Amino acid sequence: MTEAHRDQAGTPRVPVSTQLHTPQPPHREHVNSLRGASAGNIGRTFWLGAAALGLVVIAAVIVVSLISAFNDHARVDRMKAHGIHVAVIVTACDGNLGGSGSNGAGYTCRGAYRVDGTTFHEVIGSMATFAASGTTVRAVADPSNHGTITLSSAVKTSKASPWAFVPPGAIAVVLIILTFLFVRVVRRRPSN
Repeated sequence: MTEAHRDQAGTPRVPVSTQLHTPQPPHREHVNSLRGASAGNIGRTFWLGAAALGLVVIAAVIVVSLISAFNDHARVDRMKAHGIHVAVIVTACDGNLGGSGSNGAGYTCRGAYRVDGTTFHEVIGSMATFAASGTTVRAVADPSNHGTITLSSAVKTSKASPWAFVPPGAIAVVLIILTFLFVRVVRRRPSN
């Protein structure tokens, strides 16, 4: 080093032009892994496949939700119009606990009843209050599934609600938007 490159104390001076330039990262082919195999790059195809799978899962959730809503509506209408009125003898009522386990959340009662000469032992739907064993309650059995019963009072006050279709409809709107965005990404040329 010449005297021009040292300051008065004798320490080397670094030219200003090298102080302003930050070092560039090495090119990919010059980088080695410390141990083991090098990490692979997850390509565009993987992410497009994962996104397509996600869209299929969302579509399946919508279909299952719609089928469930239609079935519930049909069951309510069927039980109101053609339900089989039965006398149910309560066999047991178990207390339910709330989410924290510190408070009561009603009861689940089971009962025995007969339809067409067959005895059923099932949960009494819509019954959330305690009833002693041996108590008789009035219920309605589903004509297409005799193993499903609901209290008569609950069947009288129940009605099919269009609000059951709002969540699947909202998810369908999200699916349409995501599908539109997915198609735009698929049509875009990959950048190299």
